[in-house]
Amino acid sequence: MGEREGEASEAREPLEESRFRRGVRYGHRGGMYASLVVAIAVLVFIIFLIARNTRQVKLDYVFGSTSARLIWLIIISTIAGWVLGLLTSFLVRHRTRAPR
Repeated sequence: MGEREGEASEAREPLEESRFRRGVRYGHRGGMYASLVVAIAVLVFIIFLIARNTRQVKLDYVFGSTSARLIWLIIISTIAGWVLGLLTSFLVRHRTRAPR
């Protein structure tokens, strides 16, 4: 029984990591840093967008008009476009899917 315990402890020793495995493990860091740089750049862009578009603009409707800050028009248009894009994607995927 003593021999088996020795064999079990030897079998539990970690194997040396291959060069390829180490490269794969450390390679994810490059992607992480690239996405961090992109996220920071997008955040800076959004801050500049807000700072440059704070003036009031006149909105004309069919029955009347109003004024609003330009940044709110940009934000509302972006969100509406995103939601309509998701809805369109869902409808196209749903209608082109093979019947079950």
